[in-house]
Amino acid sequence: MEAVAIHTYRPATKGPEPSGTPLTVLMLVTTTPAVLAAALLRPRSQSSARRGR
Repeated sequence: MEAVAIHTYRPATKGPEPSGTPLTVLMLVTTTPAVLAAALLRPRSQSSARRGR
């Protein structure tokens, strides 16, 4: 029977702090123009087309 080494727990070493853009800011920057474009490019209703708009 072989002896099995038991490793003791040690906390993970801290790496460098992330210096990138926060995920929420990145999400807002990418989704806001898409939402605005979809709102501006959607087809108009028939009633507003008859009024000469």
